[in-house]
This record gives sequence, structure tokens and C-alpha cells, in this order.
Amino acid sequence: MRFLETLFRHRLLAIAPVILGLLVAAGYEVAQPHSYTSTGDLWVDATTPGQSNAGTNTYVDPSTNQQLVIQELLTSRSFDISVGQRGGLAGYLGAHPGGEATGLAAIPGLKDLMGSSQAPVDDQIVTLLATEVTVATAGPQIDAITATGPTSAVAAGTASAVMAEYASQVAQEQTASDQLAVTYYSQQVSQTLVAEQTAEQNLESFRAANPGVPADGTGNATATALIQAAADATTAYEALLQQYDTAELTLEDASNNVGFRVIDAPQAGTPISTSKKLLGAGLAGLLVGIVVSLLIMSALTAADKTAYRAEDIKRTLGLEVAGSIGRVAGGTSGASPQGTQA
Repeated sequence: MRFLETLFRHRLLAIAPVILGLLVAAGYEVAQPHSYTSTGDLWVDATTPGQSNAGTNTYVDPSTNQQLVIQELLTSRSFDISVGQRGGLAGYLGAHPGGEATGLAAIPGLKDLMGSSQAPVDDQIVTLLATEVTVATAGPQIDAITATGPTSAVAAGTASAVMAEYASQVAQEQTASDQLAVTYYSQQVSQTLVAEQTAEQNLESFRAANPGVPADGTGNATATALIQAAADATTAYEALLQQYDTAELTLEDASNNVGFRVIDAPQAGTPISTSKKLLGAGLAGLLVGIVVSLLIMSALTAADKTAYRAEDIKRTLGLEVAGSIGRVAGGTSGASPQGTQA
């Protein structure tokens, strides 16, 4: 009851924190920079790019495997910087110092008052991409990459850059692996070619020394063995040569063999709705204002020792009230008994 009495006596003071909370919350949200989002979709093949079937988790969807790889790369500083430079984020941050500021730092004049220094562009890129790029599975073989940026072009450029940079990383890894295969088969081909030439020379030398031996070596064990050795060397050489040719073709097509393709390229970013953000900020400001108002009213109630009723006199002085004199119109007073005289 005393709390309600305090509330009605200090109505303006009770309402002021609520109004102030709403105004501060709305002003804070309005001061935040505008944001745009852009999304692109990737179609993922049955296996993770750059990996064999043995290295792929067959118990989850291909898109999930791919999602985990991209998310891990986004924690890499070098990958983030490459994305920022490729997608235009680095150029924007360089041309707009403080353009990445959010929260209290986004309020004009407050950042300088707080004495915060400007971080290098590369550090800003790493910090922003950690929160402004998300990778989600939109299906068993579809990954959706969404980027948030300060402008429509930067948002779309960042999403495209993530796809392009990832494709480049996978292609580089695949190229390195394919180059090792080409080098290996090249060495094997050279060795088998020498072995084939040696076998042919041994056969020709034997035939020259033994002109009476039939061409197919019939009746001569040595000739038969040399002919078989030459045939085996030729077969081995041709098999390795075919594998070498295949490895070279795979190496030439490494950039197109990344294991995924873009099916929906990121379009110009769309602005993030401010109405929902204002509503959320307003609710937060309203809640804080109500809490502050309740605390103020509680403090005033506890500090108010004024006696307004008979019960207040009895509680503070320990005396029974014999009667009370109320205010009446015209300035006269009337007495009414309230209890037994102490």
C-alpha cells in the first residue's frame, strides 16, 4: 500500500525512467550503421573437394561436410584477409575509417571520448567476418553463404569472395596433389622406358648372335625369356604412360574439379529491416526503464518516514491513536473517535 502511495505521489518521477529508457534505446539503435545482407548457394558434389571417398564422412550430408570446411577456413586470418581484399570490404574500410564501428562506438563523438584507437584494416576484416559471414545447409547438397556488409555492394562482394576464395583454396590444394601425381608418373614412365629399351636391346643382341633362332623364340629357352621380358616391359611402359596422361589431364582441369559449383550467385544486398531492431530495442529500453522506476520507488518508500495513517503512528511511535481530525470544506475541522485514549 505504501509503495502505491509513493507511486501516485511521484508519478512524474516514476514515468521518467521509462521514457528515458525508450529514448536512449531508440537513439542507440538509430545511431547504428545500416547493414545489408546477401546470400549465395553452392551445389555440393557427393564428396568433399580435395578428399578421397575414404576421407569423407558418409554419415552426414555432403553439404554438412562442406559447411564444416568453409567455417573452419573462416577462422583463418589469411583466408579472411583474402576474402576482404577480393570482396571489396578492405577497400571500404580503408576509405571509411570507423565505418565498422558498432555499439557505443557508433554514436557520434562517443568513440573519440572513449579514446579507442583505429585497428588496422586487416584486423578489422578478421573481426567482422567472424560475425558477418554465416554458412548454413539448405539441403543435403546445398550450402547457403550469407554475408552482412555496410553497403549493398560490399555484402554481395563478400559473399561472392567467400565462394571464389574457397574455390581457389581447393583448386590450389587439388593442383598440388595432382602435380605430385604427374611428377610420380613421369619418373615411373622414365624408368620403365629405360627398362623397355634395355629389354629390346638384349633381345636384339641375342638375335644378332644367334641368327638361326626363330623370331618367336621357338625351341630356345633364352630367346623365349628375352621376348617375354621385352613384352612385359612394353606393357608396363604403356600402362604407366596412360596413367601419366590421365594425371596431366586431371592437373589441367584442377580449377574446374573443386567438387562444388555456384547455383545462385549472390545478388545486390538487401537492407536489414530497422523496424524489428527498433522494436527489440524499444522493448529492452522499456524493461530497463520499468526496473529503474521500481527501484527508485522502492527506495523512496523505504526512506519516507512520514506518518500518513494511524497505523504509521503506531508503527513509528508505538502509540495508539485516539482520534483523527480530517480536512473539511470551509476550513473547519471535525473530530472522530479512532480508538481508546492511551
